[in-house]
Amino acid sequence: MRTIKIKVCGHNGEDEFSYGYPFIRALQRHYHVEFSDDPDYLFTNDSSIEYLDYNCVKIFYTGENEHPNFNLFDYAISFDHMEFGDRHFRFPVHQMAVFYNPNDVQNAGDLDFKTPHEFTKSDLVKKTEFCSFVYSNYLTDNARDDFFKQLSQYKLVNSGGRYKNNVGGPVVSKLEFEKKHKFSIAFENSSREGYTTEKIFCSLAADTIPIYFGDPLIGETFNEGRFINAMKYPNFEAVVDRVKEIDQNDELYLAIMKEHVLNTGIDFAKDREDFTSFLRHIIDQPLNEARRVHINPARLKVFEENERIIMSIRLRKHNFRMFLAFLYRPFKKIQKLEEIKIALFRKMKL
Repeated sequence: MRTIKIKVCGHNGEDEFSYGYPFIRALQRHYHVEFSDDPDYLFTNDSSIEYLDYNCVKIFYTGENEHPNFNLFDYAISFDHMEFGDRHFRFPVHQMAVFYNPNDVQNAGDLDFKTPHEFTKSDLVKKTEFCSFVYSNYLTDNARDDFFKQLSQYKLVNSGGRYKNNVGGPVVSKLEFEKKHKFSIAFENSSREGYTTEKIFCSLAADTIPIYFGDPLIGETFNEGRFINAMKYPNFEAVVDRVKEIDQNDELYLAIMKEHVLNTGIDFAKDREDFTSFLRHIIDQPLNEARRVHINPARLKVFEENERIIMSIRLRKHNFRMFLAFLYRPFKKIQKLEEIKIALFRKMKL
């Protein structure tokens, strides 16, 4: 088995519950992977500029709503529906990592959703709670916050994350927490075509009816008969009305739960095989032929310096936010102050 020298920046490639691990797992089936500070191939995301210090084949991956810069990276793995020769592969984050708790990974069941779930009335009886909301990031699209408030006017929405927590503290197991609920709010951090993360995936794995907002093309992959696509309604009031209708009609709820999760022709197992083929195509080329960034060295240096400046600004903003959060910590339980802090951070884009 051929040995390849790999570097993973931004995440721990040796941690099986890290975003960086799926690449390593795929490669280890075909190569002996050696982690090295003198790599032939480097995987990196947007959280680090360490990759700028290496001269090797660079592969970008992201779990965020951003586009790859092919002036800096030879290859990219992203959310984008795009073709760029052999340099890009669309592999949404729900295909990489869904749960980060070992127990959740073991108990999630069939994440390929090959067959409809046999959801029965006895399963419905076990749904003792109405709707879940598990988030920690408040620096997102206002849609998530707005919908939480509107749905909460109908019934209590249990917030199990650090943001808007109302269950006595963050839950340990997202899967087990959501399983108790009939519905779950599955709103992305922001909205654009192709940007589908693990949020709807987690909600489906937990046997809830997801209330989804984010990717306008979500219906190309997931069967809209199995979830509530909030983007198809004129406003959130209409979405809440649909939730009420389903909540108050057990037969309708059961019918939705018995729907196929994926549309005809969607095969996650094949997607993973294609992803492995994409990686093998990169590795199996002669190393000196695998590079794809071929621009004027002086121009490349400008791109790299710009990237360093952008990351420096981003890091300063992050550190400033952490400093303010530390000073604010004693006052965190004062709801009005919490709302003011969140509004301020959003306005300052911290």
